[in-house]
Amino acid sequence: MNLANLDFLKLDPRYFKAFIAAAEYENFSVAATQAAMTQSGISQHISKLEDQLAVSLFMRSSKATVLTEEGKALLSYIRSYNDSIQSLIETINKERKFIEGLVSYAMPPSCLLSPHFPMLLERRLNYPDLELKVELLPNDDILPLVIDGKIDFGFVTEKVEHPLLSYQKFCDEEYIFVGADAAGIKSLNAENLLSQKFINYPGMGVYFNYWKKHYLPECVNISDRSLHHAGEMNSIEGAIHMVAGSLGLSVFPRHCVQHHIESEKLFEYIDTSRPPLTNTIHIVTRKHPELPARVTTVIDWFLDMHRNDPK
Repeated sequence: MNLANLDFLKLDPRYFKAFIAAAEYENFSVAATQAAMTQSGISQHISKLEDQLAVSLFMRSSKATVLTEEGKALLSYIRSYNDSIQSLIETINKERKFIEGLVSYAMPPSCLLSPHFPMLLERRLNYPDLELKVELLPNDDILPLVIDGKIDFGFVTEKVEHPLLSYQKFCDEEYIFVGADAAGIKSLNAENLLSQKFINYPGMGVYFNYWKKHYLPECVNISDRSLHHAGEMNSIEGAIHMVAGSLGLSVFPRHCVQHHIESEKLFEYIDTSRPPLTNTIHIVTRKHPELPARVTTVIDWFLDMHRNDPK
C-alpha cells in the first residue's frame, strides 16, 4: 500500500457535526443552536461536504431543509462511522472493562413504574462515562425510531414483523381491569361494557384490546375506539390517580397498580374461569449494523434481570 497517495481527508469528519444537526432538525438556524455553532458555520461545513462528494445533500426551501437521497446515504454512513469509532474505543478499553458513550432507548411509560429501571440505574453507577437517554413512548412511536436508527433499542408490547428488526424476549407482563368501586367491577360483563366510563392514557388502548379479547371474546366488534372516556391523562401515573378517584375505569399492567389493590383503593376484575392475562414484552433492535458494545452491555443488563425466570 502506497501511503503517500492516500487522502485521509477526502471526506472530512470535522464537518459531520454540522451535517448531523441539519439533518436532524431540518433547519439551519435550529441546527446551529443545537450544535453550538453559527448558522454560517453550519452552511460552510455542509458546503464543504457537498464539494468533497460533488453532490447536493439537502433540498432547500422556505419551509424546510430536507435530505436528498445522497444526503440520506451520507447520514447512514456517518452513523455507522460513529458507531465504528465507538466500537474501536470499546474494544481497546475492553481489558479495563471501560464503557463510555451514549445509549438511547425508548419504552412504554408503564416500564418506568417497574423495578427494572432502578436496577438499571444501579448497574450504571459502575460506569460513570456511560450516558443514558430514555424516552417514554407508545409502541407505534418506538418502532420507527429503531428502524431509522434514531434510538439504539426499545421495549415494545407488540411484536411487529419487519425485515430490519430483531426481537428478544424480555419478560411477561400481566394486565388487569380496575376501578375504585368493588361492586361495579364485580358486575362488569359484555352487556354493560360500553356503558362504563373509562380513563384513557398513552398505551391504554393496546392493553384494553388485549384484555377484551381475553376475558370478553364475544365482544368482537368492540375495541378501544368504542369506549366513552370520562377522563384522559398523558401519563400513566395521572391515569391511576383518576381511576382511584372514581372518575372511571381502566386497564393497567399489574405492577403499576398492585399497591393500590393491596390498600383497597382499587379493585380488579376477576374471572376464575380464565387464566391471568399476560403479554410478552420484547426488546427490539435493528438487525444491521452490528450494535456497539455499550448498547449490547445495557441490553444484557436488562436480560440478566430475568435470566433465571422459569420458561
